[in-house]
Amino acid sequence: MERVERKLNQEERLPALDGLRGWGAITVLLFHVFCEGLPVTAESSAFLRRLLPFSGLYAVLVFFVVSGISLSYGYFKRRERQIEGLALSAGTRYLRLAIPIFAIAVAVHLTMAAGLQSSSTERMPPFTNALNFQSTTANVFRFSFFDVFFNYDSTLSYAGPMWTMSIELIGSFLLFFMLTITSKTAYHLHIILMVALVLLLSMTEAYRFYSLFLFGAVIAGVVREGYINNLSTWIFAVMLAVGVFAPIILPPAYDAWNMVAAIALTLGCIGIRPVDRVLSCNFSRLLGVISFPLYLVHGPILVLVGEPLVRIFGQTVLSRFTIDIAICAISILAAIPMISVNKLAIRTSRFCGELAAYGCSYVRTRITFYRN
Repeated sequence: MERVERKLNQEERLPALDGLRGWGAITVLLFHVFCEGLPVTAESSAFLRRLLPFSGLYAVLVFFVVSGISLSYGYFKRRERQIEGLALSAGTRYLRLAIPIFAIAVAVHLTMAAGLQSSSTERMPPFTNALNFQSTTANVFRFSFFDVFFNYDSTLSYAGPMWTMSIELIGSFLLFFMLTITSKTAYHLHIILMVALVLLLSMTEAYRFYSLFLFGAVIAGVVREGYINNLSTWIFAVMLAVGVFAPIILPPAYDAWNMVAAIALTLGCIGIRPVDRVLSCNFSRLLGVISFPLYLVHGPILVLVGEPLVRIFGQTVLSRFTIDIAICAISILAAIPMISVNKLAIRTSRFCGELAAYGCSYVRTRITFYRN
């Protein structure tokens, strides 16, 4: 764990987080290609979805935990700039997500306008209803900047399953709210942990998702404070084992047990030195760079390229397997041009966040001036 602490002192976040995002995005891709969208056989789909590298369910849960760690780590590192730092983070989150979504929606809109998608009556299930709507410029803007976050309808999505975006946005703002109201107390981690436990044990699925952001904040806090150094390596090994074997043991569901397993998997990856090295290497961090673009582009590629290829040429197990591999490779290659869009979103959102932080600082200064 000394290695973890040293990295935290040198960098703004744990390098392993980028690797977790990257491999998580690969897991979602493999799940949608081999298990849900274009399975080689029904038997292979049932078998693979119980293995961690093909478990899209766990990848989504880990994404939420990692988001909580990333978004709160800067707060715990710079406690002297509490409110301004939270305002900056809150101000960046919406545009950080919306701009890349807008870019992929525009690309798909142009593809649909050119008539390059197959007719919905020709497609195999489960692609019958995908991109089966009249696309307009107004629809692109409404989907990218409002509907995907606040009024999501899977039948009107430009980028496949995007239900996670509303969870990402609301969970992020819940995290910023909790960090703000607990910033003046020495028991901020205890309070956030109690709220997270209440949400995790809730009967409402969305609340359980939000709890993962708060658990991520607790993980960031205990690592920054050094509490995690008191845990033995074998404890992290048990956590990692729980996370790895949970898809085999637990039925796939967004329940509390699966979420606990996802939290354990995240902690195990951070605490086990060889795993941390793999997730922190340049290749894993490169996958982290393309993780969000890959998440966005692979859905349209499945519909526009994968489905026609399997329908026309996928008569044998070997041909379907070959096509599936090709779709994974095409999706990764298609994500690379989106890196520039992703970077633009980061720069734009940070600029807006700095404006928000400056506004908070100015208001607080004026309030202090008038009080005195």
